[in-house]
Amino acid sequence: MLFLLRPRQTWMPYARPRPRSQQELYNQQLQQAYTSTRRVPPYAPQSPVSSRRDPLAEVRELAQLHESGVLTDAEFTAAKTKVLNAGDDAT
Repeated sequence: MLFLLRPRQTWMPYARPRPRSQQELYNQQLQQAYTSTRRVPPYAPQSPVSSRRDPLAEVRELAQLHESGVLTDAEFTAAKTKVLNAGDDAT
């Protein structure tokens, strides 16, 4: 029989734990390195209230354009109907 003797391990096969403050600093450094390589901006959801326009304000703008002569009667009526119908669909 052959017995292979090997010396005791003098090194640890895993990293020794760090103190909490050093670990947090290391985690922050890793996070900064990760975010610096991102090419897509982080997701920021839009609130549904801010994304909708006020239909009354749009009708007022159309009325001003109609009064100034930029829009004809038919164009004004069509645009106003479109704005008002779009407001009904959103609710």
